[in-house]
Amino acid sequence: MANEDWKLQWSIKTPTGDLINVRANSAEELSVLLEGIAEVSGQAASTSKVIGAAYNAIPLSTAPSAVDNPPWATSPTTPPVAQYATAPIATPPQQSAPTCIHGPRKHLSGVSKKNGKPYSMWVCSQPQGADQCAPAN
Repeated sequence: MANEDWKLQWSIKTPTGDLINVRANSAEELSVLLEGIAEVSGQAASTSKVIGAAYNAIPLSTAPSAVDNPPWATSPTTPPVAQYATAPIATPPQQSAPTCIHGPRKHLSGVSKKNGKPYSMWVCSQPQGADQCAPAN
């Protein structure tokens, strides 16, 4: 069970939707914990990217290896039904992702709602705000 004896909490939602909570009993402790997170944020972003790619490439469960058809079965075995969703997996651009001071950048592309023109750019992984780097093409 988690320790619920904390006085301060800092929470941030990452661009991938993960929620990070940092809890401390004093401002000094919170400052030290946040500095520690800042030191490993690039590594955490890289690890999250690898885990996301593995999740898309490898199913979380395995399909049966063989159809069970015992000799006493009274009806013929039906072919197995596909067990995994057939939704397309997004493929990243073929070039390697550029980085900024916050770690690897995220590729965004689409069609502008304002002018209907297509766009493609690499954006900073930092949430929008004063600390976010400018997009790169």
